[in-house]
Amino acid sequence: QVSQNELDWFHKDLETQMKKWQQEKKENRENLKALRGTAKKHSDTNERYLKTIDDKEKQYNVCLNTFLETSNKFANEKGKLEDLIKKSQDDSQECEKRAVKAEVSVLQTWKETEIWKLKGSIAKAEGNLRMLKGLS
Repeated sequence: QVSQNELDWFHKDLETQMKKWQQEKKENRENLKALRGTAKKHSDTNERYLKTIDDKEKQYNVCLNTFLETSNKFANEKGKLEDLIKKSQDDSQECEKRAVKAEVSVLQTWKETEIWKLKGSIAKAEGNLRMLKGLS
């Protein structure tokens, strides 16, 4: 009878232990299910972030390419404008030289004309002087 009592206690203890293990197993399954759900959420979030990063990187590359194209275009245009400015400055200096030469030429022509007029007046005066000497 003592052995039977001990066996009953052992069975009760075993049942208690089994219930405890089954409860732990149930809790562990629930925790595992919750952890799997959390892992799935994190995985989905991570995929969403990776997709967002890829989209942003594509947008960045498009903007970068647009910027580089625009920058190159403006650099080319700047070079052309600098060349035009240099050419215009050279043309301006050339025109200035030609204008000075033209002004000098006009002044020389005016000087020569005035000299011819003076020589004509001198020749007239000398002719008149000779005529007066001849008359006297």
